[in-house]
Amino acid sequence: DEDWRHGDTACPLASSLSLSITCLIAPFALVLTLTKPMEELDALVKRKDHLGVLTHIRSNKLREPLVAVDAGTALLGPDVRRGGGLGQSERLAVLEQLCVAAIDVGDMGLGEKCLAEIQKSAPSDSTRYRRLLGLCLEAAGDLVGAEREYDDLLADNPSNKYALKRKYCILRAQPGKEVQAREAFNTYLEAAGGDPGAWAEFGRVCSEAGDYKGAVYAWEEVVLACPLSAEVHSRLGELYATLGGMANLRLSRKHLAQSLDLDPSNTRALYALVAVASSYLDELKRAAKSKRDAEEDDAEVARELLKFGAEKLIKQYKGTKMQQVVAEVMAAQTSAN
Repeated sequence: DEDWRHGDTACPLASSLSLSITCLIAPFALVLTLTKPMEELDALVKRKDHLGVLTHIRSNKLREPLVAVDAGTALLGPDVRRGGGLGQSERLAVLEQLCVAAIDVGDMGLGEKCLAEIQKSAPSDSTRYRRLLGLCLEAAGDLVGAEREYDDLLADNPSNKYALKRKYCILRAQPGKEVQAREAFNTYLEAAGGDPGAWAEFGRVCSEAGDYKGAVYAWEEVVLACPLSAEVHSRLGELYATLGGMANLRLSRKHLAQSLDLDPSNTRALYALVAVASSYLDELKRAAKSKRDAEEDDAEVARELLKFGAEKLIKQYKGTKMQQVVAEVMAAQTSAN
């Protein structure tokens, strides 16, 4: 366990969690399905191994605030004053985790109790304590106070990624501060260019502004970091389709096919694949004859993908009220090409 006096040492929990705090949504999280860690967590919960539950959540970077709150209060008591048989450093780590989880579920009373207990043992100039204080101020709606706290942290260490990220989140949540938010985000991205969550946020910001070329660039960076994420490939495929043009439609088709290879049940990607393959064939019809001849092999691939997507969608809706409608739409798409 890390010493609370060493302010530059990042908290494993705080560095990995993106928190939804009232209206402040920390936007840098990529959602990942972690089947095995969740199964192990369920086993620990059933055994009522409260410390094991908290340690497992921290080490696997899981976002399970309700489970963490239940385990933390069972270990330290509702007023979090019990020692729980823990050493000081371990108890502080549990209090920190419980404080963040309490904020995440909107239990400000519990969060303040944890912060007060931490204050008794941690030095007031501890970076980790000040980060928690900033989070509590955010959750309480004191954005000015929270921003001041993060500015102080950045004055001590301009490369404090946590403070840079939280400052951006605060500014983005406030109407009229879009320019300052963009500047804060650029500063964070310069310090954390390898953070895929930051690139995902950059892609979302570009999409909102209608800058789809910028969004594609950002999501390409995310794909490099998360090549096995069906959701990421699907998002990138949709962006290429939005840009349009035969070259972009081919790239869109590639990423949507990859998304379906990773997750065959991705209905959104199936619809997108059908639409993209159909659009590509429409573009090819409008092209010059020489272009059509040169692209004939690619056109055949598009027809096969269109047929594949249509068949899969019809199968997915079999036995539902939407079966007939989906079948008619897919028939119209395939017959037109």
